[in-house]
Amino acid sequence: MEQNSENRFELGARLAVCAGFVRKGKIPADIGTDHAFLPIYLVTEGIVPAAYASDINEDPIRSARSHIARYGLDDKIITFTCDGLADIPPDKADDIIIAGMGGDNIAAILGRADWLKNSRYRLILQPMSRASRLREFLYGNGFEIREEKAVCEANRVYTVICAEYCPDAPSYEEYDLYAGRLDASDPNAAALLRKQAGILLSVAEGCAAKKDYAGQAHYIQLAERLIAGSKGE
Repeated sequence: MEQNSENRFELGARLAVCAGFVRKGKIPADIGTDHAFLPIYLVTEGIVPAAYASDINEDPIRSARSHIARYGLDDKIITFTCDGLADIPPDKADDIIIAGMGGDNIAAILGRADWLKNSRYRLILQPMSRASRLREFLYGNGFEIREEKAVCEANRVYTVICAEYCPDAPSYEEYDLYAGRLDASDPNAAALLRKQAGILLSVAEGCAAKKDYAGQAHYIQLAERLIAGSKGE
């Protein structure tokens, strides 16, 4: 996060993509907010009228409150020190943002908030790792991934997932857990697919070392599909 000469926040690449998925006029809740940069940006840019910001630790919330006060937004951004979504009011939040955590951790937070199984909510999720585990949770719990965007920040590529509850969503296969809804025409997405293919090839090597040749063949096939997908084939 940086500030320009007009004293406005300019988001980093990851949070900027998250912000782009937030619906105008809705009320977002930024979980694990850290310094509350994203809610401040969304409110000051007029994208949303108000926001919630939470973190499990008090130190980040103190920092968040300091930044919020600096921009005179105490009446528009409400902060909570809580575990995940525990204190977020389900009847007031609309877009749930969880960025900068591992995929397993994000899935665990979502799993403790059964009220999210409602089409009124939009999930905007940016896993730092294990995106496939997060997609598995979403697909397995009635959420449909509407869109994904790959983003490069500090020479590393990440994905940002936009999902909504849709119990009638189409079925999925294992390949979808690794490929998601990434658009291979985007060079960042293609790079992410190739990286995931490399991980699966390492898993295949592990299977071979254990003489699990069926597993080896399975993961090689998945990796080859991802490589082909990264080329738009």
